[in-house]
Amino acid sequence: GPGGFPPGEARRRVGHAAPPPPPPGLAPDATLLDYPDLVLAGPEEPATRRGTLHPRPERTGHIARPAQFERFEYEEPAWTAPGGAGSTAQLRTLALPRHAVPPRESAGSFDHRFDAAAPADIPSDGTWHTVTVGEIPLAVRPEYVTVPAVEEKVYATLVLANRTDQAVLAGPAEVTVDDEFLLTAALPTLAPGGTRRLGIGVAESIEVARRTELHESTTGMLKGNSTVLDHRVHVQLANRLGRAVTVEVRERVPVGSDAEIRIEERADWHAPTVSTPDCPPSTRLWRVDLPPGGRTELDGGYLIKIPAGKAIVGGNRRN
Repeated sequence: GPGGFPPGEARRRVGHAAPPPPPPGLAPDATLLDYPDLVLAGPEEPATRRGTLHPRPERTGHIARPAQFERFEYEEPAWTAPGGAGSTAQLRTLALPRHAVPPRESAGSFDHRFDAAAPADIPSDGTWHTVTVGEIPLAVRPEYVTVPAVEEKVYATLVLANRTDQAVLAGPAEVTVDDEFLLTAALPTLAPGGTRRLGIGVAESIEVARRTELHESTTGMLKGNSTVLDHRVHVQLANRLGRAVTVEVRERVPVGSDAEIRIEERADWHAPTVSTPDCPPSTRLWRVDLPPGGRTELDGGYLIKIPAGKAIVGGNRRN
């Protein structure tokens, strides 16, 4: 054949020249996608690992043994689910205790280490057990909150301040008043230096009442040049407790996007220092100290000035 090769040999060589199959798609290992559990290799690591992310060296199976529990021995087969042999799959199906939150969900954006004072033995009976790792003192201040525009009730809360360098993760918290158990509430996550509010129910001994008034008028050189809506808010508080209390009253004001519509506030309330989902920028706050048996009335409100061309016929009286 051509080039000195027999026809059969030429055919065999052409057949072996078929391109190899494409390589399979590349995908990272599942452990490399578990970002909260990855650590950054430091300058003491070899040059090939320095500055890259790797799984924690102490991670084993589904549950990692943190470095701070160096004397705590975890043996996965020792965990048993109710009514069956121990296995990781059965452990994952156990329902969490009430108000308990997995640390990776409650901590969110920060890492923290808890140093155990001593080792602990945990029975392998397939149920959850509480082990005391340490004690973190929190500053607690009782306060009361009411949003009378939504509901004429006053709610008791505890303002928790973490003034230590230890993080407090979310979980159940037992609330006692005068050494008497009151309830088990959901404690929020408290980072070092953080402050959160914990609600503990309605305070029946503090009364609140709210009423509103609306006055509509016109102003300007020509009659009908602009419409003025005068909203007035009156809130009454009464303390039936035998001790002084601090009550935070939350109101709201409209927020306009039209520069021609002016909103003027007429109250000594103030906006929240930091906006949160519970206190958006339109929130206004009164903080009142009431002595035992004390009463007070709060007066506030706001003016809305609408140019005549922007007023809605029959719609100005909507609150």
